[in-house]
Amino acid sequence: MSTHPGSIVFEDANSGTANTRSADAVPDSIAWAMVDGERCPVVRVVATTQGRKRTLRSYGSDGALLSSTVQVRR
Repeated sequence: MSTHPGSIVFEDANSGTANTRSADAVPDSIAWAMVDGERCPVVRVVATTQGRKRTLRSYGSDGALLSSTVQVRR
């Protein structure tokens, strides 16, 4: 089992702001992504918003895209 580097940078691509949180301070579903049956640590989450659609992309320490989630407001 891999260990988490310890922190995650949360970026708002629209505003250009970012903040860092401890991986221990967020749910495991945010701090880790399942890729090919293995838990991979997430170190960066980038949010973009277009109209009613918000997209969250999670990245690993090597910069690889681990997951992408789309949320749509009603």
